[in-house]
Amino acid sequence: MAAQAAYGAPLATAAAQWYFSDDDLANTPSQTGSDYSASPYGKTLSAAEEQERRQSGCNFIHNVVQRLKMHQYVASTACVLFHRFYMRQSLPQYHHYETAGACVLVASKIEENKRGFKEIAHACAFVGVKGNVHEAERSRDKWERLLRRQEIVLLENCCFDLDIAHPYAFIDALAEEFAIPVYVVKAATAHVNDALRTTVCLRHRPEVVAVAALYLAIAIQGHAFSGSLLASRLVALPPAPEAEGDVHACMLQMLAFYDREAEAEREHARFQKQQQQQQHRLRT
Repeated sequence: MAAQAAYGAPLATAAAQWYFSDDDLANTPSQTGSDYSASPYGKTLSAAEEQERRQSGCNFIHNVVQRLKMHQYVASTACVLFHRFYMRQSLPQYHHYETAGACVLVASKIEENKRGFKEIAHACAFVGVKGNVHEAERSRDKWERLLRRQEIVLLENCCFDLDIAHPYAFIDALAEEFAIPVYVVKAATAHVNDALRTTVCLRHRPEVVAVAALYLAIAIQGHAFSGSLLASRLVALPPAPEAEGDVHACMLQMLAFYDREAEAEREHARFQKQQQQQQHRLRT
């Protein structure tokens, strides 16, 4: 019953403001050029550009967290804060790396996996210049100033709502209830972590994400499963017809991420091949 109790009615009511429709996500401040400030910032991004910068910001978060050897929950909470922030403000106005760094700082406090302020600033500087130690040292002071300023901006735009639920506890509860093996659970957890780079956390509640991730893992891992996760007695889900639609939509969004990643890899391979061919022509 622990997973169900962790997401009761009061929390569900408070969290409702952070779930958005397709129309909302097609009219973000980054795409419309306006935000919650007094006047429009001006520059806009396409949906694809916004998606790319959101993913880049979340990659930054994961790299900083890994460098600092922090818990995955810090990265997960930071990514949720990051996506929520850009439903209030625009990416052209607030650089995604700067916001991502502030998200790591705040998430480390929420998840009680703290690192020193200067340590986080240095890690952000290092990741921001892609491992150039000399440049990281030069930008360290700048990052300290950025984090102090951006932390307050982040908290204000996230309405100081720091009670964030993740799918992991629901995955564990479902796995225990339906005797799902560990390797499938690990695969489902990986799908959840990958989905943090998308707007899945703005579209679906963590219970729905947990079910979708498990069904995806069951299918990909080839695990024989004949039950229905939607019939769970431990995890509170919407009524069956609504839940089925939500889970299906969530699975499609997770798969779309992998399709984009595969296409990016193919594009990179094509580029490398072109470079090699050009170098060969120059040599001959």
